[in-house]
Formats: sequence, structure tokens, C-alpha cells
Amino acid sequence: MNRNYLIGFGVTAVVLGLLALVFSQLFKIVPDTKYVTPSREARVNEYLALDRWLRGMGIPVRVERSGDLSVLSQAEEKRIFIQASLFEWTDEAAEYLVSWIEDGGQLFLALDFYYTHEDDSSLLSLLEEFGITIKRVLTQTRYDSESPAYGTIFAFELVPVPDGDTLCLKVRNDIIRLVQLKRGKGSFTVTGRPNFLSSWNISDEPNARLAWALFAEEAEKGGWFFIRGTARTDGFLGSLFSNGNLMVLLVSGLVLLIIAFWTVIPMFGLVRGEEETPGKPLRERFLAEGRFLKRYGALDNYCRIYVNEIRRRLARREGLLSDEDIIKRAEEVWGTQNDLLARALRNEKIKFGEFPKTVNMLKSILEML
Repeated sequence: MNRNYLIGFGVTAVVLGLLALVFSQLFKIVPDTKYVTPSREARVNEYLALDRWLRGMGIPVRVERSGDLSVLSQAEEKRIFIQASLFEWTDEAAEYLVSWIEDGGQLFLALDFYYTHEDDSSLLSLLEEFGITIKRVLTQTRYDSESPAYGTIFAFELVPVPDGDTLCLKVRNDIIRLVQLKRGKGSFTVTGRPNFLSSWNISDEPNARLAWALFAEEAEKGGWFFIRGTARTDGFLGSLFSNGNLMVLLVSGLVLLIIAFWTVIPMFGLVRGEEETPGKPLRERFLAEGRFLKRYGALDNYCRIYVNEIRRRLARREGLLSDEDIIKRAEEVWGTQNDLLARALRNEKIKFGEFPKTVNMLKSILEML
């Protein structure tokens, strides 16, 4: 082998060895922890971990942001979670919930932090029906790692003394934070703000055990229907102001405005005006549109807009869904039975000669609903 190659190899090995020695003495490899902010889905839904946990066990989850008696009456689930401040409490709703529980329903009622229970007698009557009284406890309880994370604003008292079918969960100072009572075939659970169900608490063992017992232990009873809200997150401008440079934004906006004005303002003379031509009358435009739809066999599309809006209003206000009920109700509003109206509400073919009369009837019914 060439002597020069051996000398070069030796020098290279010595240099690399010295560099490795220097780096080993002066530098240390340490793990770099990088904080990753939660996703927007997790920031908006503080119960995201609970939802995924339940779905992973085959328990369906359905969520609404608000509710009232009509929402409850249409729910098919036998287990319902209600955030008190997002529900429209009435005496009828309270009576319905009592009978619903007795028939086998499971109700979980959460008195969230921003809720002022003294303002709602209907909710108080529901709690009194089960012998539960609310009291405010403004003093903070000592943290206990072996106790679930209950809400710290509300506590409860039971009159009379609970029997064997009642579960009362207390903290160290003997304050009741959660109550579960059996009534008929169902059960009623009430607590304050359910911090033990939030995504950042549910992984702790006491919180996970309580969440399992309340929401997942009897999986054969079907899914959960949640009436609860979502948290507000920073939008684009909020994130920009908190993480970006406001001065750069202002300077860029000013330059953009100058360029925009420079391009639109004429440099020489006045802008020559143009005379506006009068538009066509509304009737002529309406007939032209009707001829265009007729040419392509699409007159039904024009009427279908009115039909869909009539169906939506009757379904939302009166709970009518079937064609027969909708036709009957529309004929009551119109004042007489009409075969043309019935065909239009069934989305059947409308002839061109019937088109103006059909539109007039549908428009009149829509205005009277």
C-alpha cells in the first residue's frame, strides 16, 4: 500500500479521535422536551377524552349544545347528561324527567360553574322531588389525590336521610359533592361542575374509576346523549396578536392601502361617466326565468325551494314529517283541499301552465306559517 495513504489515514484517525475527545468533554447529549399545544378539537371539547373512551368501548355518544323539553322527548337514548345552564327549564320538563327516570332512564345533571340555581324554580322543584337541597360552599377544600376532582362551588343535602338505594360521595370535610338516587327503574345523579370528566383529569385513577362507574359500567344500556357546551378558542386574529408582531402587521397594512389607492385613483383627468341602463321589470324577469326552467325541464326546482321551506317549518314547529300530515296541514292553512297543492308538496311534476298558480299557493302558505 502507498506510504502516503497510510500517513493520511493515521493523521485522519488521530484528528477524529481528538475531536471526539473534545466533544465528549465539552458537550453532553440531553433530551429536548418540546411542548405541543392541544389540538383545536381538544381545546373546544373539554370532554374529548371521555367521548373517545366511551366510543372505544362501543358506547355511542351524541352531543347537542343546548336542549329543552322537545329535545328530550325526541331522544332515543336512555342515558342523558345535562349541563344545567344550557337547558331550558320548565315545570313540564321537570315532570317529564321524573317520569322518564321512573321508566328506566338514567339522568346525570351537572350544575356548571356559571349557573345560578336560585333563578330557576323548575330545576329546584326537580331536585326537591328527589329530596335534594343545594347549598353553596365557597371555601376551597384541601386537595386529595385519592379523591375525584369534584366541582368546588356546589354541595348537597338530602332530606330525609338517604336509604340503601342512595349513593352520596363526600370530600374530607364531610361535604356531599355527588348524589345518585334510584327511582323506579332508573337513577338520578347530580353534582357540580364535573371536573373529573375533563380530558386533563380523567386519566387519574380516582377520576377514571368514578367515570367508569357512572358512564361505562352498564354498557348494555346503550349510548349517552350529552347536552353540553363547547369552550371558546382563539381565532386567527387572536393567535396572530398573541404570537406575531403587531407592528409588522400595521406597516404591511399601511403599505397595502397606499398601493391600493395608487392603482385605483386615475393619474390624468376625470373618469368618464357611463349612463346606467334601466333594468327589466320584475314580471318580465320572472317570466324569462320560468321559460328558461321550462326549456330544461326544471320548473320543479323553483317550486321545490318553497316546498322544502314549508316542510322545514312544519317539522320544526309542529313536528310533522310525513307527506300526508304536511299536505293536510298545508290545506288547512290554504283553506281548501287542492290537488295541485298536494302534487307540489309531493315534489311531483308541475306543468308550465300550472306553474304561476302553484308558486302563488306555496308562497301564500309560507307567509301564513
